[in-house]
Amino acid sequence: MTKPTFTEIIETGLFTIAGVVVELQESLPKIVAKGKSSLEPKLGVAKFMGQFAVTHLENEFQKRTDSTLDQVWDLVSNLFGFSRDQNEPARSESVNTPSNQGSTSPPAAASGTRTAAKGKASDADYLPISGYRTLSAQQIIARIDSLNQSELAAIAEYESVHRNRASILRSVEAKRDKH
Repeated sequence: MTKPTFTEIIETGLFTIAGVVVELQESLPKIVAKGKSSLEPKLGVAKFMGQFAVTHLENEFQKRTDSTLDQVWDLVSNLFGFSRDQNEPARSESVNTPSNQGSTSPPAAASGTRTAAKGKASDADYLPISGYRTLSAQQIIARIDSLNQSELAAIAEYESVHRNRASILRSVEAKRDKH
């Protein structure tokens, strides 16, 4: 065996590099297509799962913050006697006014303001949707179609006084306009 000459080494190196470049130019589109067809479905599933997780976390966060805000407003309302939408004292159930004497329904449900008496149920407890304060706007909107006109009015009054969520108010109005 003879030793390769310097010229043979350089030629071999250059031709090897040139051959690899030519082969890559011909094969690269096939390799890319194969990789794409193999990974694309997996990436689609991963993207879907990521979007689902983010949406779920956003909804859970919204539900918990909504509930916490309602609890804070209840506390502020009970401690300082203010309603959420106005700086007026909230009405107490123990006050006998001509409008609530002889009435069997709580004044809070009729007036839309929270009760100031500690331990008394808030007007949210008298809404036609159970657990209203803990539900997200989407969950409430999904239940609006099953409500009658007086229940829709109660939801609209409560929402405009407390949370004022436009999506719920629009849905209530749309349902009212159908009848």
